[in-house]
Amino acid sequence: MFFKLVLKNASKSVKDYLVYFLTLMFGVCLFYLFNSIDAQTVMLKIDESQKEILKTLVKVVGYVSVFISVILGFLVVYANGFLMKRRKKELGIYMTLGMPKRKISAVIIFETFLIGLLSLAAGIAAGIFLAQGMSAVTAKLFEADLSQFVFTFSKDAFWKTLVYFGVMFLVVVAFNTLSVSRLKLIDLLSAGRRNQRLRIGRLWVSVVIFLVSVGCLAASYHLIETNGMIQFTPEFAASLALGSVGTLLFFLSLSGFLLRVVQSNQKLYFKNLNMFVLRQFNSKINTTFVSVSVICIMLLITIGTLSTGMGISNALSKDLRQSTPYDVSFSAYVGDGVQRKSSNIEQNLKKSGINLADWADRYAQINFYVSDFTYGAFFQKSDWPKELGNFDHSAGATRVNAVSLSDFNKVRKMRGEPPVSLKQDQYGVSCTIDSLLSLYEKNRKTGKKISFGGKSLVPAAAEKAVLMNGYGSFGDVIVPDALLRGRTSVTTILNLNYKPGVNGEAFLKKVKAIHLSAPEQPYDFYDSKAELCARSVGYKVMVSYLALYIGLVFLIAAAAVLALQQLSESSDNAERYGLLRKLGAEEKMVNRALLAQIALYFLLPLSLAIVHSAVGIDVANRVITDVGNMDVLGNIVMTAVIVLAVYGAYFLATYLGSKSMIRQKNLYRRTE
Repeated sequence: MFFKLVLKNASKSVKDYLVYFLTLMFGVCLFYLFNSIDAQTVMLKIDESQKEILKTLVKVVGYVSVFISVILGFLVVYANGFLMKRRKKELGIYMTLGMPKRKISAVIIFETFLIGLLSLAAGIAAGIFLAQGMSAVTAKLFEADLSQFVFTFSKDAFWKTLVYFGVMFLVVVAFNTLSVSRLKLIDLLSAGRRNQRLRIGRLWVSVVIFLVSVGCLAASYHLIETNGMIQFTPEFAASLALGSVGTLLFFLSLSGFLLRVVQSNQKLYFKNLNMFVLRQFNSKINTTFVSVSVICIMLLITIGTLSTGMGISNALSKDLRQSTPYDVSFSAYVGDGVQRKSSNIEQNLKKSGINLADWADRYAQINFYVSDFTYGAFFQKSDWPKELGNFDHSAGATRVNAVSLSDFNKVRKMRGEPPVSLKQDQYGVSCTIDSLLSLYEKNRKTGKKISFGGKSLVPAAAEKAVLMNGYGSFGDVIVPDALLRGRTSVTTILNLNYKPGVNGEAFLKKVKAIHLSAPEQPYDFYDSKAELCARSVGYKVMVSYLALYIGLVFLIAAAAVLALQQLSESSDNAERYGLLRKLGAEEKMVNRALLAQIALYFLLPLSLAIVHSAVGIDVANRVITDVGNMDVLGNIVMTAVIVLAVYGAYFLATYLGSKSMIRQKNLYRRTE
């Protein structure tokens, strides 16, 4: 009899459990999918550096999954709260008939377990299926060979999913048991007759709070636009705090402010059932403004991660070939405790038995020297681009490197570029950042002088040049050779390009063996174009997957919470919609009113999240402008498609479910 009651209740409450089931199933699917990355990539032919990055990705996904499980756990508990509220009258009847609370709790636990078991099975099945397609996506991102494709199943991901799901289920059981133990019969039987208490009684107070929220958001936008987001400064922290407070106050005041604005237009206010919709919205958002604010921030995270996470990784990987013009760059340091007789890398390798002429058709060795001034000699603090970070930390306290004119021309010759010339009273600049090149050009026009070695120098043209693989520079000063005579270099760089047909891996393997065995190491480290490109692809995969994982989970959570809130609202207000019908409102008009109310709840947090995201995307795009060009339009379109598909599906499901609820209530009353 007990299990018959559980099965009958579960079958009768299919529509109530639908959003709960779909959300839990999708969460399980994502959890398995992203935790099975290691199994998906077993058949890929990738190099060792990419395998190490994959191991790191698996670890990071594991840590992120703990955070994701907390989000999903909150979502499941929240959904359970809706189901408990929806069935209060039913539970009250059970208590009236004499069923003890422990039996009621057991009924709910078994119903939840049954639905949870079905969603777990469906989610893992969907995850296993999608993991096969994700293998192909991973292979494309890695530019790897997937000719040996096999069906994969990750035992680790499966057991992780079971463990996290089990923990969430135990939390739900504890929540349900506690909720049932606190139930009172009078509260259950009168559950649908209690109105929400308004937090703001006067409309003018809402207007004032609304204006304060707009001020907080404007200040937050100004701080983030002015100071950027590359460093966690007090200004950045203040922008986050003001943005959060502004969002909270915005939704706290929105009901009253929106009501005041619409009331000023009598024609609009009294049109159709607008007055009813606004009053419904006004009574509900006063008690849900905190959750709506959190949903807005979750949508901001979704849009931000999806539109910039993969975009930034793509931009950086596309620009990598420009920042790695040499097959290999070796570096050697002297001073600062480094014990080395010579920093001449070419000679050190030759002593160890490696003649560069046998391996490379072009190579050039250059020396870096430390000047006696910082970037403050070139720029004022007010001129420094904010997207490059704090001036005092990034450039104001950093000494400028100096390169001789002859060494600089060696690099240009190696790259097939014509040499540059300087007069004895001139200096040049080699810089890799576009926004700074324009400032150096401004210095050239204004004739900004610097003092080097006791001699005053005037600026010549600034050049965009990469002096070693992966080397990004705010600006290296280029001076005539005579000014560096007698100075000791601090870094020596050797750039080389292989001869046609040379096996680069064999060369590096031999060099690394000597580096490890020689009494005096010939160099400190190297950057290979092939290895840098491989690592870049690996980091691209890592950033893309993490952005997709976090973004999708937050999107599902935000949409599901809104859907559950509106389903609960429709359940509570079914009698009010029935009263509208008794007063003569047509069915189409009632449905439009329901649609408008749900649309308000779904569109308002999304709209504010889009405004927040527009500011954040603009700042993020400026941060990487100097190292790559992010496909802003393409990323926005992709994000819009994902958000509209998931968010729109929840919106449609909510509307159809709510419409069914108010119809069922109406038919039930007519039958009576």
